[in-house]
Amino acid sequence: MKLQSTRKKYDDALYALRNTAAGAGVHSRIMSAAALGALSDVPAHEAEAAILSAMPRTPSPSNEVATAIRKAYTEAGGIGAGYTPLIYRKRTPRDLTEARKKIAEPHTDCPDLECEFWEASPIRIAGEPGPEDARLLLGTLYAPDEVLFIGDTYGRNVKTVQQWLDLIPDRTPAPFPHFIPNPLDGQPHELEGGNISFRCDAAVCAFRFAVCEFDGLPRGEQLAFFAGVKLPIAALIDSGGKSIHALVKVDAPDRETWTQEIEQRLFADMLMPLGCDRTCRNESRLSRLPGHFRTEKGRWQRLLYLNPNPTGKGIL
Repeated sequence: MKLQSTRKKYDDALYALRNTAAGAGVHSRIMSAAALGALSDVPAHEAEAAILSAMPRTPSPSNEVATAIRKAYTEAGGIGAGYTPLIYRKRTPRDLTEARKKIAEPHTDCPDLECEFWEASPIRIAGEPGPEDARLLLGTLYAPDEVLFIGDTYGRNVKTVQQWLDLIPDRTPAPFPHFIPNPLDGQPHELEGGNISFRCDAAVCAFRFAVCEFDGLPRGEQLAFFAGVKLPIAALIDSGGKSIHALVKVDAPDRETWTQEIEQRLFADMLMPLGCDRTCRNESRLSRLPGHFRTEKGRWQRLLYLNPNPTGKGIL
């Protein structure tokens, strides 16, 4: 039980590292993750690869992670001086800006892409934005007994989908702006520092959706990109602000596959070079819940497209 608790702390330390801005304590996060990896009996090379993948910047010096691993595992009575680190070479991130423009190009002159999305949606969405968008999304993409987080940025409550639906009566705006698209286990998880969370990465029990958004792109370019990209998009959500959120259906079987296939291959190798927000890559990423009215913007968060069985052939 103690080893299991320590492993959760290790997972949480990787999550904290992944979401730490460069220059805001990355090195201390590396040391913490390495120490918890050693105490959790995670193989040294596995811990080193996970830390490198989670880092928001390149190692500086290049042996920064290897040094942390050697120190932590030696103190834990592990690898000692015989540890052979991974050979780290700084990778130059690919710039896929031109590729993104080519994906969007066939749709940039479309006079009303939102109408095109509405027409293409396999699940019929109301013609006007409103409260029913929340009920439609929840009822379409989830089973009634699955557990979700819905709340504000720092909210803590998790409930079953049916319980949330009971709290969102017909014609009543969804009370909270955010939700985590991936189902949770409903259990408390101890975070680094001793806090308890029901909505952290470790609480995710079904790795169903990845969130993709482009905060830095004009709205029209975002719409054109999602119209052309060949991804299995289950939902497009207008944030009521400057961005469109896509729920990409990935159905990863476990956490290890998420780390390798979603965080690395989908995000680091493809979506991030295309311009996607890099903070979207963790499994407990927040998205905007459609059916909520943003009073500060005077706009609805609304559904633009909904498909529970996307194929990856693109929307339009």
